[in-house]
Amino acid sequence: YNMKRLKEILKSKTFLCYLFIIIVALVMSIPLFQAGIHTGHDGDFHISRTIGTMEEIEHGNSPLVISRFSRNLGFAWNLFYPPVSTIINVFFGFLTNNVVLAMKIFIFITFLFSGITMYQLVKTISKSNLAALLAAILYMTAPYRMLNAYTRLAVGEMASFIFIPIVLRGIYLFFNGKPNKSYLYVWGAIGLVLSHNISTMLTFIVGVVYVLMNIKKLKDKQLLKTFLISSGIIVLSVIFFELPLLEQMSTTKYEVSRKMYTDVSVMNSALNPLKLIFKDVPGCDNSMYFCIGIPLLIGLILTPFVYKQAKQIKNYRFFLIAGFVSAIMSTFIVPWFAMPDPLQMIQFPWRMLEMIIFFFSVVCGINFVLFMNMVIDKVHDFRAKKSKTVIQSNNKTNAIFKYCSSALITILSCVYALSFLKGTDYKVIDNSYYEEPEVIDYSWQVSRYSSYLEYWPQKAINNWDYSVNRDDKVAILSGSADIQNESKVNGILDFDISNVSDNTSLELPYLFYKGYQVTYTPSDGSEAKKLDVTESENGFVQVNIDSSMNGHIQVAYHATTLYKICFVISMATMIAYIIYLIIRKVRTKKLS
Repeated sequence: YNMKRLKEILKSKTFLCYLFIIIVALVMSIPLFQAGIHTGHDGDFHISRTIGTMEEIEHGNSPLVISRFSRNLGFAWNLFYPPVSTIINVFFGFLTNNVVLAMKIFIFITFLFSGITMYQLVKTISKSNLAALLAAILYMTAPYRMLNAYTRLAVGEMASFIFIPIVLRGIYLFFNGKPNKSYLYVWGAIGLVLSHNISTMLTFIVGVVYVLMNIKKLKDKQLLKTFLISSGIIVLSVIFFELPLLEQMSTTKYEVSRKMYTDVSVMNSALNPLKLIFKDVPGCDNSMYFCIGIPLLIGLILTPFVYKQAKQIKNYRFFLIAGFVSAIMSTFIVPWFAMPDPLQMIQFPWRMLEMIIFFFSVVCGINFVLFMNMVIDKVHDFRAKKSKTVIQSNNKTNAIFKYCSSALITILSCVYALSFLKGTDYKVIDNSYYEEPEVIDYSWQVSRYSSYLEYWPQKAINNWDYSVNRDDKVAILSGSADIQNESKVNGILDFDISNVSDNTSLELPYLFYKGYQVTYTPSDGSEAKKLDVTESENGFVQVNIDSSMNGHIQVAYHATTLYKICFVISMATMIAYIIYLIIRKVRTKKLS
């Protein structure tokens, strides 16, 4: 029975489509099959984050703050940046012992699984394997995908391409008679929130619009209950990242708050509408390409010819309209300078390309198949009219025509996508490159390891000369004390104190993040105690000591109490939800 079932699966259209998606993902990853890698805009930052996180895990430290970054002052990459891309890269980093190879695997994974999730979405909507396959291919080969994977190396956004189709598929099924599939909405949303904040915001807006379109269905109390519980599970599952992030941001001001955007910078990043059509536009900054791409444009041109049939497909018009609205939102036609602050979090209106190619891939995959069907019908009618007899449609010939047309679309899409990478340089690097001593470009305030220092406290940036010239030692801000046997190894600081005067304040060699634990152990052997930590005027960790203190002090990052509580809640929620789904599936099988 198992062998028979296996043969059926291998011969199924779905399996063949998945196989085709794997091949396309491999083709899109051809630039990765060489010794070097193009690290682009952000690649060095994210690869270094991977190796830094691995180091903290190996040392038994909290991976939230990477101790050797920012000149051994500690840099809180993982407190501020969503964890999905980090987890994947760290897993493959440990597996291969090569963080560059881990990044290559990550890029391939984003191509592959985004293709699979898009295929599943469009198959659910259109009930057509071929439309789903073409939509997946268009989604995987859009120029903006190449820009993200090979020029920007925006790992969070790359990961979000996987989860957006899952979220929309879950919501679609929920409101179309299959609320038992709400787990797709749950897991898709969890993955998206933990991948990329801005993609989450854009998808949330789309989701709200879709829910409002179907609001009458929520009059069903059971449906409403399922929706609210599902949304609650999502919230509880992600609070381990979101609440501690808010805690940090509310404790002090970080550079990210003023470096991210201004209304002027957002408006200046809005696209000339011609940039959506052409790779290069005279008078515009053409250092990055934001064109939708020829395959998608051809698919959109077919819309008037197939619209009569296409509009019969549920939500086709929603995806079509949402795609055009997203396209307009990416341009200077929209007065971004007047937009409310939450929307300006987008930083660059051209980020709307993610939503544009998502919506248009769905539309164009359906358009191509409907146009093929229309051509087949026209040819059949022409032959029948010419022969003046009833001609039976040749299913085999029709299938060959569709397969050949689909193969042509696929080949052209792949070749076109790879053409954007001409002239790209690939440097040969490995772990040792990311283990070199850190060098901060002081004029641009940028580092291979610490990005643009956006997670530095603003006080540390405001006192720039002090911060960059400060040694990696304890500094006495006020009062006096003898500090001996000072050592700082793998981010853990130890030193002895004695002869302390009243009102003594020490500044420790760490950028300030809430969660540093300072433990004082008296030399007389009495019980150790935790000292209160504050932020110094220079943006560093500060601790006050009194004249009665004589003993040993150890400093390490241990995360906050809120983080620990939230982590337990999130893990318990996800585990409980998995157990619930397993039990439900077992019961369903027994009943069937």
